[in-house]
Amino acid sequence: MTSLYIISGLITIWFMLCGDLLFCIFLSHITTQFDLLAVKVRRLVYVPVDRQLVEVYPLGEYCQSYAQKNKDLVDTFNDKDWEEKHQKDLAEIIVRHRALVRLSGDVEDMFSFALLVNFFNSSIIICFCGFCCVIVEKWNEMVYKSFLTTALSQTWLLCWYGQRLLESSEGFSDALYESGWYRASKKIKSSVLIMLHRAQKDVHVTTYGFSIISLASYTTIIKTSWSYFTLLLNIYKK
Repeated sequence: MTSLYIISGLITIWFMLCGDLLFCIFLSHITTQFDLLAVKVRRLVYVPVDRQLVEVYPLGEYCQSYAQKNKDLVDTFNDKDWEEKHQKDLAEIIVRHRALVRLSGDVEDMFSFALLVNFFNSSIIICFCGFCCVIVEKWNEMVYKSFLTTALSQTWLLCWYGQRLLESSEGFSDALYESGWYRASKKIKSSVLIMLHRAQKDVHVTTYGFSIISLASYTTIIKTSWSYFTLLLNIYKK
């Protein structure tokens, strides 16, 4: 019977670990793609270095390097050629951004309810582990302390990747503003403005619509667990 309990426990841990790692891998991939897309957006429009854009700025450093590597292209391209190039690059950026937003929605559809249950269980587990550490466990025993540390680390990992998704989507919005849009044609400016308006809405994953997964939600879980722990401790002392 003991062996059956051990096997059941190991299988449960394995499935939980695989689910959490899969969620983290998905979000890691999406955030990396958002970061790469932000780099591409910042380099969308070539801006010559002048009094307005000095070479010590990041955009100035890139444009100066771009001019040195593509001197023939910079010298021969006219306004029409530049606009065609910008439209082509911008179309690729729009397609990729839509794909990333859609992929984030797919991740939420797959993990949203499981994350809600996970976070609710984490609040209860952290509360009872803290209670057992104070009341049951001796100072030199590490069973409940280790379990408490594991529960805190697991919840923090999920929230940290959720925070990274928020930051990377906000970084894409910042990259649009930091690009050389002011030197582009009116049509490109309008397209960038529309993208900037869309990018103001953060890309995130929620716990079935109740809360956004981020470090702020991790703080909420800790506060909730502490409230449960305090209540349980007061009831025990009475």
